Amino acid sequence: MQPAQWKTFIAQFTALSQRQRLASITLLRGAAPQDAVVALVESVARQRLHCPACNSSHAHRHGHAHGLQRYRCVA
Repeated sequence: MQPAQWKTFIAQFTALSQRQRLASITLLRGAAPQDAVVALVESVARQRLHCPACNSSHAHRHGHAHGLQRYRCVA
C-alpha cells in the first residue's frame, strides 16, 4: 500500500461508528493470539510426533524455534 493510500484509509476511520471501529481493530489484530495458535499446532503435532529418520515416537523437548517447541529423537 502506498503512503497516500494508507493516509486515505486511516482518515476513513473517523467516519466509522464506535462499534465499527472496535470490529475493525479486532479484525486487524487477528482472530486468535499467537500463543493460542502455537498451543494448537503443538497439541496436534504432539499426537503425530515421530522421528523422520527412524520413525521412533520416543522424543524429548529440545528448545524452541520461531515460537514452536522443538523435539529431538531419543533413539
